[in-house]
Amino acid sequence: MSIFAWCAIIGCATLLAGILLDGVLDAFLPDGMVPVLALPVAVFGAIGMAMTAVPGPAAAQVPAAVVWGVPAALALASGALTRRLWNRLRRSMPLDTAPPTAAELVGEKVTVLWWKDGSGEVRAVTRGNQLTLPARSEEPLRSGQSAWVLDAVDSTLTIAPWEQIDG
Repeated sequence: MSIFAWCAIIGCATLLAGILLDGVLDAFLPDGMVPVLALPVAVFGAIGMAMTAVPGPAAAQVPAAVVWGVPAALALASGALTRRLWNRLRRSMPLDTAPPTAAELVGEKVTVLWWKDGSGEVRAVTRGNQLTLPARSEEPLRSGQSAWVLDAVDSTLTIAPWEQIDG
């Protein structure tokens, strides 16, 4: 087998392993580099095999620089395109897909949904997520009022009226 066939096999096998064993190969390479490196290797092998498979007298007239240069140029172009598409895809993904916790809301502004006898429910919007959590306060609150989160214990927020903290 030629070097081109080996490159095609290794590149395709690495791409397949990257798909089937999601994340395993990322331990050895930076995030997203598996397809960026494997695809050009596969392209180099496939185009190189096609260049050497030219039948007849035309094959004898093809210079070695073309047989090696065309696959190399297309491999580099495919790597650059893959990297660009991967970066664009990563920018469109959420930064943190884990939902926020109640503890992250300490010091944030929330809106009271309903309130009765020192406890109720509030709505918080953080990192693009909307949370509805139980809350308690020593101060009387009303629906629609803004409040400040002072503490969070077991997903229950301790809050104070926004005006009290702000003013």
